Parts: sequence; structure tokens; C-alpha cells
Amino acid sequence: MKIAVVGATGNIGSRTVDAALGAGHEVVAYVRRPEAVQARDHLTVVKGAIDDVPALTTTIEGADAVIVAITGPSSQADFMQTAMPSIVAAMQQSSAARLVLVSAFGSGDTADKASWFMRLIYRSVLGKFMADKAASEKLLVGSGIDYTIVYPVNLKDAPARPAVTVKPLAEVAKVPGLPTLPFANVAQALVDIAEHPTATGSRLLITTAK
Repeated sequence: MKIAVVGATGNIGSRTVDAALGAGHEVVAYVRRPEAVQARDHLTVVKGAIDDVPALTTTIEGADAVIVAITGPSSQADFMQTAMPSIVAAMQQSSAARLVLVSAFGSGDTADKASWFMRLIYRSVLGKFMADKAASEKLLVGSGIDYTIVYPVNLKDAPARPAVTVKPLAEVAKVPGLPTLPFANVAQALVDIAEHPTATGSRLLITTAK
């Protein structure tokens, strides 16, 4: 497969590149700072900004899956809403097959499935951040492109766990407590999702095994 990773120097994106290469895929990394990406076989690194639609379109051309793992500062209220139109335009103008968007558990209606304490955090401390993600997802939903949105739980830099759970959001009633996953587990789950296409418009939770 050809997998394009947008945001390939971030905590999730960089590990997604590793996981995709480890699985034997051809990977294209679209980044602002190419010097931050280690050169490897089967990896093409392209420099570009998220709002450069022609560059992004060329980069993702022919990709079987485009994994978008970008995020702005928690205090910025419109980062994803500003980025999404460019991402959608590039998908529409290219032959890329499918978009896999990394959101966050706590965005939009997913917060209703969280514990009361985490709902408070998502709607107060992280209110602007989560509202931005939810608004950008609405832009994606109305775009007509083939997409999957994934919602990882809280994340940390730690060795990968033996297993994770990936489940359709509609099948999840509640996510109790404060489940936390290593970035590497989410990255591997993203590659697995890219390898096994789901129905257009799927929304998937990525959480701990239990």
C-alpha cells in the first residue's frame, strides 16, 4: 500500500510512519520540517504547509490511505477548522482513496460517553480545543469524500502495550475512568485501520484493551 502521513513529525504522526514502514508499506510524509524526518527506504519526505493545496494534492496522489495526524495548541480555537478545507480540497482533487483523520476522544458527542470528571475537563479546560475538532469534523462529513474518523483516548509517551481496543463509536456506551494509551499503540492502530477499509463515515474509538 501507499500511505501518506500528514503531520509526520508529531507524536502520533512520527510513530505512524514507523509503523507503516515496519509493515512494509510505501510511505509519503508531508511535513513542514523535512530535516526532522530520518531518511529510510520506502519513505518519501515532502516539505509543505497544510494550506498549500497544490503541494498537498501532489503528495497524496495515488495514496491508498491518507492519515492526517495534525493538531494545534489547546488554546487555539480554529486550527483544525482552518486546516480542514485544504485537506478536503486536496482529497477531492487527487486520486487518494480514503482519509483517516485523527481526532480525540472528548470531541463533540464523544464527550457524552466519558466519565463525569473527563466531561468536565473536555468542556471546560479543553473546551475550545475539542470544539474546534468537532467543527472540523462537520466540514469533513459534508465533503463527500471517503473518510474514517478515529478518536484515541488520552495519550502518553511510553512503551507500547500488548494490545488495544478499536471499536465503532456507536457500539460504545461509556468509557469509564481515565484510559491512557502510548502513542505507539495508536500509530499501529492507524496503520491497521488503513490496511482494512471500513464503511465511509466510520467513527472508531481507540482505547485500552480493557
